[in-house]
Amino acid sequence: MPRIVYLLLSAGGIAGGHKMAVRHVETLRELGFDAICYIGVEGKAPSWLTYKAPLEFGSPVKPDDILVLPDDADTALRTTLDSDLRTMVFSQNPFNFAAKTFDIVAQFPAARFPPMIAVSGGLAATIRRAFPRAQVEIVPCFADERIFRPAAHKVPAVAFAPRKRPLEAAAIRALFSRLHPRHQDLSWKALSGAHEDAVAAAFASSSLCLSLNRLESVGMTTLEAMASGCVCAGFTGVGGREYATQDNGFWVPDDDCEAAADALARAADLVRAGGAPLQRVRDAARATAEQWSYARFRTALEAVWMRLAPEARLRDGPLD
Repeated sequence: MPRIVYLLLSAGGIAGGHKMAVRHVETLRELGFDAICYIGVEGKAPSWLTYKAPLEFGSPVKPDDILVLPDDADTALRTTLDSDLRTMVFSQNPFNFAAKTFDIVAQFPAARFPPMIAVSGGLAATIRRAFPRAQVEIVPCFADERIFRPAAHKVPAVAFAPRKRPLEAAAIRALFSRLHPRHQDLSWKALSGAHEDAVAAAFASSSLCLSLNRLESVGMTTLEAMASGCVCAGFTGVGGREYATQDNGFWVPDDDCEAAADALARAADLVRAGGAPLQRVRDAARATAEQWSYARFRTALEAVWMRLAPEARLRDGPLD
């Protein structure tokens, strides 16, 4: 029987794509599919989140394995071009995909052209434009409601993840302080290198989130903040346009740091005023996050893999 083998190109550091890969594998196993994460000999297990997905290091791939390769795995995709290995592409970012492997994927023969799994409808549409002959499936990424939820009490604080935009984070904070001194009482929580549990705790207790999305397919960090009851302000990172509305946050054009500082100030004014207007924004944000839930992800994952490889399902129930 074939295994579903997700390649995890991990050096141990934080990468949102790794989170989705391990969540795919652990959920597939809960659904009865024989799935693992494969890490190369020099790779390291992700240490910044808790997961149950089994990892294999450096062991040979079996001839009947179904390889699920990241969309930026140029070496692995090139290796499978001329092999008999059954290959699929897990796409989580259109920009990395285009820059690194569009040209490689285009070389696959029609008989072996890899099916593709996209994490959003917008990303799926881009893939279909680039590869009209491809079978494209959608398994949405998710703001995990099992982990991200509001605390009973929130403090006046701005939670933000500066990893992708360190310069912009510093600029926005300085502009905010200079231009909006009425909010000097706000504390700032930089989520740098934090474990997922610590991120969830910071969002749960904070009233605000500065959204620093950049070149995203979706922008999950901001959705996680929404699920946690934060009022969000800042950048959509392109992909966030799929869920950002005038009702669920304070959004500005990407890279406009002054506008982001002003938007964050408006969000802080709303939080300070409280009442029905604040509740409406929080309710809209929570409703948005619910459209990107683990429950929806799990249903889609099962349906997609029953189309792609039903033979990899060993039982109708957990394997572990």
